Amino acid sequence: MLSILIFLPVLAALALLFVPSKASSIFRTVSLIVAAVQLGICIFLLQTFNIQEASYQLTEKASWIHVNLGNWGTFNAWYWIGLDGMSFPLIVLSSIILLIATLSAWRTSQQTKGFFILLLVLNTAIMGSFAALDALLFFVFFEFMLIPMYFLIGIWGGPKREYASIKFFLYTLLGSIFILIVFIA
Repeated sequence: MLSILIFLPVLAALALLFVPSKASSIFRTVSLIVAAVQLGICIFLLQTFNIQEASYQLTEKASWIHVNLGNWGTFNAWYWIGLDGMSFPLIVLSSIILLIATLSAWRTSQQTKGFFILLLVLNTAIMGSFAALDALLFFVFFEFMLIPMYFLIGIWGGPKREYASIKFFLYTLLGSIFILIVFIA
């Protein structure tokens, strides 16, 4: 269920790529349906999540990257997702906020297709970053989150949107470099 929660928006975004740009109501409707389904999945997961348990729950783990480094050993990265007492409320709050964001953007008339596709991609990245239990997987989701944010700020932002998007890119690039250095160390 957790993988469906994470990857449903990006699958919808991929499907929306093939819809003509003139059908703006389809983009709005599909984004709203995906956000509502995600909230429904969160409500379902709320019933199966045990608040009293202190370990990770609803985990999924599969080998993602396995590289033999010779004398240095092996490098393993896992597609490992799950929820604990900190990440589960963040997932639920994110699904609520993304539903509100989709409703708030209902009147967007400029490049509707791009806006809602980027919003769906951002939705996947946010959910994935909160559910990731592997450091490399978290880093991939976190970096993947920055791409749609850059374009959403740069295209649909306020009066100084170009300045804000460049500043956002530079700050997050520096932060990402430090995160990557710490992960490698």
